[in-house]
Amino acid sequence: MTPWDAIVLVISGLVTFRLALLVALALIDLRRRRLHPLPTRGALPMVTVLIPAFNEEAVIAGTIRSVQASDHPDFEIIVIDDGSSDATHPIAVAAGVTALKQVDNLGKAAALNAGIAAARGDHIVTVDADTLVAPDTLRLLCVPLLDPDTDAVASNVKVGNRLSWLNIWQSVEYIIGLNVARRAQAAIGCITTIPGAACSFRPEALAAVGGFSSDTVVEDTDLTLSLQADRRTILFQPKALAFTESPDTLVGLFRQRRRWMRGYIQCLWKHRRSFLRLDRLGLFGMPNLLFVHVLMYLLVPLSLPPLLRLLSWTSPEALAVGLLSLFGLDIVLAAGACLADDEDLGQLLHVPLRRLVWPWFLLSVFVGVWGRGLIRGEVPWDKPPRRGLLADSGVTGVLKG
Repeated sequence: MTPWDAIVLVISGLVTFRLALLVALALIDLRRRRLHPLPTRGALPMVTVLIPAFNEEAVIAGTIRSVQASDHPDFEIIVIDDGSSDATHPIAVAAGVTALKQVDNLGKAAALNAGIAAARGDHIVTVDADTLVAPDTLRLLCVPLLDPDTDAVASNVKVGNRLSWLNIWQSVEYIIGLNVARRAQAAIGCITTIPGAACSFRPEALAAVGGFSSDTVVEDTDLTLSLQADRRTILFQPKALAFTESPDTLVGLFRQRRRWMRGYIQCLWKHRRSFLRLDRLGLFGMPNLLFVHVLMYLLVPLSLPPLLRLLSWTSPEALAVGLLSLFGLDIVLAAGACLADDEDLGQLLHVPLRRLVWPWFLLSVFVGVWGRGLIRGEVPWDKPPRRGLLADSGVTGVLKG
């Protein structure tokens, strides 16, 4: 064994330990919720629901209707049209909600801050314009805020348009990510992304960190890290369901993930001083973000030489056993996440092929981010075009049920 092989072996051991730690923490969170579930009822004050929108005419009406069907007793809806060139604003006006119109496209963070300034509610809920929420989601996101020590609540985001293998692969990613990674983060009180698709905030917590920032292209993660640095309490409510429209083409998915990855790297740089904190954010949150969004992709090319040597030393039978074991572990992990979230186990049929292809796709995104950044110095927003696919996906039946 060469020194390089030993280094790769140590790194592989650390990666395995990280996965085992996340699973253990997720199980702790599951058990804690069974013993001490989050409250779901209470005398709720008025809530403001903010829906930022830019050229969302294909989906905005459905999003507004899903929020209007909420069982929360008292809420207002504010749609902030961020300089759209389509019919987003007149559709919002026709829906009977407060519709703000920004002349220029200033970005999602600026739109949300404009909505916060106009809000009359005691709590703030943000919902993306391409997202449908269940009737009880608004209430479930706001009841925990009745505790003055809780500052924000994250929803359980799901892919709604599971109409192709590409969408199902993204669905599996969401299910595992939320029911393993986010549950693990919740177990130690260090959630690093409150999903913009649907979440709730205490207004004073937002004010304390200056609201949403336009410094990065992932304003939700940026805000979450600011709240964590300010020692704010963030909870995860897995029963608060939000169904989002995911990209249904490889080009659209690549552009979305390129923006996300670029934004995460921006956040790591912006909040780099948090690595020095001797608390959960510095010891767990920031290192985990660094691994997931940078180091994991660097490990792939670094580990190829020893892996190729291993293949030359290993018999076909042993290699087959090893691969089947890895696929089995992957399926077990995905099955556990599906069961924890009462999800369709039929999605497990996609796990083996997804495991072979997905990491290389994400690696291509990583290379694309750095390549474009080095050549052009920027990565555009690149929002995938909305197609209103949730209405055809069966989600509307779930929401009514």
